[in-house]
Amino acid sequence: MIVFLLIGYGVLVLIEFIPLYKQKRWRDFWVNMILGVCSFTIGILLCFEVKIPSPAEPIKNMIKLVFGKLV
Repeated sequence: MIVFLLIGYGVLVLIEFIPLYKQKRWRDFWVNMILGVCSFTIGILLCFEVKIPSPAEPIKNMIKLVFGKLV
């Protein structure tokens, strides 16, 4: 499973990151890089069967805080 993850992110680097770097589109490059590293980290954790908590409850609490009730 980890091999597929590494191959997938290798393709992602070739298709997304390298062209942005060559075109010197720094903002797009860094946003893609940060999101890519975050998703790669989560993917590695899932490969090692680490329990990742669901973000549903914090999102629900944030909506309650902003709107005062659930929509």
